[in-house]
Amino acid sequence: MKKALPYISIISIAAFAGNMINIGLSYGIHWQSLDPFAFMESFKVDFPLLLGPTSATLMPAFIGTLGLVFASKDDKSARRFWLYAFIGLMLINIQTVAYHLPMNLDFMDLKYTAEEATSKLQGWIFFHWIRVVVAIVAGSFAVKAFQISNNK
Repeated sequence: MKKALPYISIISIAAFAGNMINIGLSYGIHWQSLDPFAFMESFKVDFPLLLGPTSATLMPAFIGTLGLVFASKDDKSARRFWLYAFIGLMLINIQTVAYHLPMNLDFMDLKYTAEEATSKLQGWIFFHWIRVVVAIVAGSFAVKAFQISNNK
């Protein structure tokens, strides 16, 4: 498992980043094209469908990378990059739970006026792309950690 864990982590981070890019370039653009109330109605259907792929990629990335932070305790250089990757994934989780999830639930409950929904969606999209960038950076750190550990 020790040899497989870096692959699981890196592939999961990449899959998560790809999933998030897909959400931004497909759903995000589609949602912005809709009337605000039609968007919120659509979001009720879309959001639960997006949870599976997002969880199926983020959780192995998060758990695998955390495991590698501990497993690489004897390799300080690699451990530092695994830690950076883990911090990036932690930031994504915090942002998702603190910002996106409450807003997602409010979209699903139709809690916003048309103007509020439009404004909230714009913020949602902006911060979604921040998650994408952080995921790509985390993936880069994971690859660097893997390279360091394999060059010794």
